[in-house]
Amino acid sequence: MKKTLLLIVAAFLLNGCRYVNTQEQYVNAKVSPELTIPEGVDTPNTTSTLNVPSAASQSAAEVNSAPPDMPIRTKQTDDGSKRIENKNGYPVLTIKSDKDNAWSKMSSLELENWSIAEQNEENCNISLTYVDQEAEGRKNSGFIKKIFTRDKYYSDYSGIYQLECSVKGSVVEMKFSKQDGSTAKSFLADNIMNKLYDLF
Repeated sequence: MKKTLLLIVAAFLLNGCRYVNTQEQYVNAKVSPELTIPEGVDTPNTTSTLNVPSAASQSAAEVNSAPPDMPIRTKQTDDGSKRIENKNGYPVLTIKSDKDNAWSKMSSLELENWSIAEQNEENCNISLTYVDQEAEGRKNSGFIKKIFTRDKYYSDYSGIYQLECSVKGSVVEMKFSKQDGSTAKSFLADNIMNKLYDLF
């Protein structure tokens, strides 16, 4: 019985082979005419090579330039009574308050790695000193660590910064910048502005 069943299955399998097309039709195939390209159209690249543009020479300053600074973080309360915004690249905290209240918050500012260097209540201006702990750590590291540290890839952001306020109608604006009036790094601006934002 088993032999008969195996013979029937084998007969079905072998019978299926007759439906396989074994004719070699490509032997009689005709050659297609050559592709003609209209005038004014570029010829396609039929080689396997890639067109690699030559690298423009760059100076060492361009190659080792620092990445762009992150944007200043902006935020505001639902009622709009206080907000941090970016005005011409400078972080500005706008609050619905008076100058005396703004000054009291500015002059009482306490933040890690920051200290108040000078205060000028008449001009509503405070000079802040920032100590970059990462840079201090690299300066005080041992000889072996200094060998393996690439100082040219790191910046020391220690220095004097300023925070000034001005009254604009019913609001007070506080602006943060470097001592020379240029824009500070965004992470330093966020540090100061978010602390002030929380004080009001």
